[in-house]
Amino acid sequence: MSLLSQREQNLSFEVMEHFPKQTYRNRSRILSANGVEVLSVPIVHATGHKVFTKDVQIDYSQAWVRRHLGAIQAAYGKAPFFEHFEPFIQQIFAKKNKFLVDLNIDFLKFIMKILSQDFHYSFTDDFLVQDGVSFYNQVQAKGEMDGSSIAVSVPYRQCFGTDFVPNLSILDLLMNHGRESAGILEQMRIN
Repeated sequence: MSLLSQREQNLSFEVMEHFPKQTYRNRSRILSANGVEVLSVPIVHATGHKVFTKDVQIDYSQAWVRRHLGAIQAAYGKAPFFEHFEPFIQQIFAKKNKFLVDLNIDFLKFIMKILSQDFHYSFTDDFLVQDGVSFYNQVQAKGEMDGSSIAVSVPYRQCFGTDFVPNLSILDLLMNHGRESAGILEQMRIN
């Protein structure tokens, strides 16, 4: 039995904070033929007031779903597990979730299913801060992703190039290694 399956997977989603800009709540990084590409889900911006994370709505007035699916196809179309997972990704996007948190949860359910993990979650009732700092805002999306990431990556086979590119979306790992991704994740160390 693996370490992942021994631990109970119970995630708590911080939804009572005011939505912070420049984070990975609506962004992910994939590896394309041209290098790292950032995919960003556009949100409806509320002017003049802050919005709780649970209330952040996705902006479908832009053609971002088509662009994301095209970028994923271009990046992973020849990856070993693309044909297995691409229909599920299309289904998630086709749901057209109103709220960003719901889209993120759907993707996490998909990821946990591939990794053969139970997935239980809850939402926070209050904004959780310890010593004036929120854990959730420690990783910012803008700026360079270098060796100072949250996790120390274990190099694995990727679609492009010969040098391993760390700090990508878990989609990169899943497309290249499928269910074997769980074993690779267990080798990673959290900083």
